[in-house]
Amino acid sequence: MVVRVITLSGEMCSGKSSVAKEIVDRLPGWQLVNTGKVFREICARHGLTIQDVANLPDETHREVDEIQKRQIETGIHQIVEGRLAGWLARDLPDVYRVYCEAPLEVRIQRYMEREKRDPLEAAADIGHRDQGDVQKYARIYGIQDYRSPEFYTIRLDTSHASPEELAEQIIILSGARAVQP
Repeated sequence: MVVRVITLSGEMCSGKSSVAKEIVDRLPGWQLVNTGKVFREICARHGLTIQDVANLPDETHREVDEIQKRQIETGIHQIVEGRLAGWLARDLPDVYRVYCEAPLEVRIQRYMEREKRDPLEAAADIGHRDQGDVQKYARIYGIQDYRSPEFYTIRLDTSHASPEELAEQIIILSGARAVQP
């Protein structure tokens, strides 16, 4: 099987963005599609922080997810990074679906460093976002848990290896190749 798309999904601060950037750096000709960036822009327009993404109208989520799904279905040589990317690609045999996970303590530390928050604020923000995401996806799509292993080709603990090492592992396991100009 030739892989045309690699998806990276995971909870907040699971490492999916860092790994996605490393993969795209190692696969010339591949393009990064970052769903989180789209949601950050939408949140900013609504005067919300990214932690409040679950408070966006369901219709907004459906629109963004539909765009992402079309990109996954028709894209070639794309790295699609987003919480639901793997679930959206669950029935596509030529998509390599990666779920990035890390222990809560690691995610809190990453968030503290990225957002300059104290440990209690970081834990509260992550807990709020994780719970909001699960509830929103259950309400909109009837997904009991988007993190379920059945939706992914592989699950990777991002706390024990660098983004560079994880990217290399994903490229080898997926069989993805750089695109010749």
